[in-house]
Amino acid sequence: MLLLVAALGCTSHAAPPPARAPAPSPARRGSPAAAASSALDDVVQSDLVADQAFPWSAGRPLAWRDFQGSPPSEGSEGAKISYTLYSGWKCRGEVFEFRVIVGFRPRQSWVKAMVLNDSTQRRTILGHEQTHFDLAEVHARRMRRAFGDLVRPCARTDADLSAVAQRLALEEKAEQRRYDTETNHGLLADHQAAWSRDVTRRLGGS
Repeated sequence: MLLLVAALGCTSHAAPPPARAPAPSPARRGSPAAAASSALDDVVQSDLVADQAFPWSAGRPLAWRDFQGSPPSEGSEGAKISYTLYSGWKCRGEVFEFRVIVGFRPRQSWVKAMVLNDSTQRRTILGHEQTHFDLAEVHARRMRRAFGDLVRPCARTDADLSAVAQRLALEEKAEQRRYDTETNHGLLADHQAAWSRDVTRRLGGS
């Protein structure tokens, strides 16, 4: 990223709602396990819709048109990405279902005109924001594995499961902060390239 009058960086904002077990669903046709899975998917999807968010997808990279929020008039940041790890779980007897989806929040994400008006900054800062989003997906997959490895999760309380989810979410935030620190919010091209390669590798291997 180029320097303008002041160095423009980015900020990232992860706002995970508390993970929760969905309310019991009405009776559905099909197996009880299929009904539980469908109900859980519906709950997580409804959270996405309520936030006007869209999920991470390897085939759907971010574009500047996705950043629909109003940027502040002050501050050195050129852009801000906002996303959430939407998660929930459900037990049907001893059958445990867990879902987590990373959702991009367009209304809370913004970019300044001075970034859009510079062809180099348009490209480099968007790449930096994309890596934030990709890194969140890396941690969502890590969260899925962690919950999948729990022993007798349905014997645990919701408070216990929430604590697991919160710990993993805090670890995600910590790595996002380290990413910004080590790349100086995308200003250090070599460090940015190294982070982008590493996150792409981690996505491909999980």
